[in-house]
Amino acid sequence: MAAQEKEEITPRPDEEMIHVSLDFNPKAALAWATKEKFPWPTIPMDKIEDAGLAKLTPQQAPGYLLVDDKGSVLAKGKDAAFKKAVTLVAAKKG
Repeated sequence: MAAQEKEEITPRPDEEMIHVSLDFNPKAALAWATKEKFPWPTIPMDKIEDAGLAKLTPQQAPGYLLVDDKGSVLAKGKDAAFKKAVTLVAAKKG
């Protein structure tokens, strides 16, 4: 996922992927994200509310949501969210 996201989404300055961790141990969550070399920011569980993401956070992991800049959900699930993100990026290129 990271390679595909980096290749197809990251080049767009107006698109950003954020990893919201549901791990109860913030240090472990950040260590895992670093180990996996996530190219996007990671929000640990203890910072989800501060980041304004509490109402969008899935109750189980992994959970994928694609949201717009107003917080509206555009797609749910890994495949649907990534497909929609790629479609939006492609439409902006055109």
